[in-house]
Amino acid sequence: MKARLLFLITALCLCACTPTDDGLALQADYLKRLSNALDVAPPLNIEAATPVDYRLPARRERLIDIPELRISLLELLVEARYCPVLQQQISLRNNSLGKQLTPSSRLAYEGDLLRAIDSCIDYLRDQEQQELRGTLEQLAQDKRAQLAGVFWNALNASQEVERYLRFSNQALPTNATEDAAALDALTQLATIGSALPAVLPPSAAQLDPVFFALHASDQGGQLITSLASLSHSLNQASQMLESRHQQRPICPTGKATARGRIVQNIFIKYYAGSLQPYLALVDQRGQAWSQSLRQLSEVAQVPPATRGYLQRLSADEHSLWADFRLATARHVRSWQNLLNSCGLAPGQSGWNGNAASADQ
Repeated sequence: MKARLLFLITALCLCACTPTDDGLALQADYLKRLSNALDVAPPLNIEAATPVDYRLPARRERLIDIPELRISLLELLVEARYCPVLQQQISLRNNSLGKQLTPSSRLAYEGDLLRAIDSCIDYLRDQEQQELRGTLEQLAQDKRAQLAGVFWNALNASQEVERYLRFSNQALPTNATEDAAALDALTQLATIGSALPAVLPPSAAQLDPVFFALHASDQGGQLITSLASLSHSLNQASQMLESRHQQRPICPTGKATARGRIVQNIFIKYYAGSLQPYLALVDQRGQAWSQSLRQLSEVAQVPPATRGYLQRLSADEHSLWADFRLATARHVRSWQNLLNSCGLAPGQSGWNGNAASADQ
């Protein structure tokens, strides 16, 4: 039975637990102890998540074709004495380095270019340069219409974002450090995208640290793995509790039994004492993460493949995040029902908040 249990955890998913993957090891240990205490085998009909379920769509399905607006002729029209900053931006785009901008750098550049165009237009209002001003106003309008597409290409062609949202081969560590920089970066990207085109993209000096924060974090992919593995593990555990309670009640007369005390000890020591703090950690990280992903999925012109993936991760229903919350709530109810049937639940006369010292 133990070998079969470990096989199921491996098939879960994910990958085999290693000594350093304490998130998956904690789940495997909990299921093993619960199975022994209940004297039931783990269920075989619980669908497990796999890496394929949370694989990003192909990049070609996520990129937007953006027509190139030629600005090289403006270099001849915009004199340095009128708008030196704009002339500098145009020259930057037309040189060899400008033609090789990464998608994220392109997003920052378009913001800088539009700020320079707007400034030049303001200056030309007091000059006898109506034709040039009209040309710039049309260019600014066309460029603003492209900003949402430029934004999505910056994310969808970014190795940093792809890495952060990719299923990991390890779960979130049980003692995971704060990941505030990456979570804040995700929130900033959602805010930037939602504000376009009224608010222009920030400069490279502001954008680069946002993408770097995602690159420096392993916890995005680990959180995906934790949510998937915990949903599976909790549903397995709930099925064990429910089937034992329905088919072979631990306390047939409604009074505590020796087996009931053993199961209560598992609840106190291995659920409340070990697994629940990990669940709280994953839930706390997942709330900010899923909220930002939902906000991202509503940004204008989001490619359908990208929107579908973001919703599969974070939607309020039928998503990785929603499945985790449902599995968590189900497991709490399963424990409550079984312990209540023995008079051993918190608040009942048989409740003992101190776990027995002996391992089960």
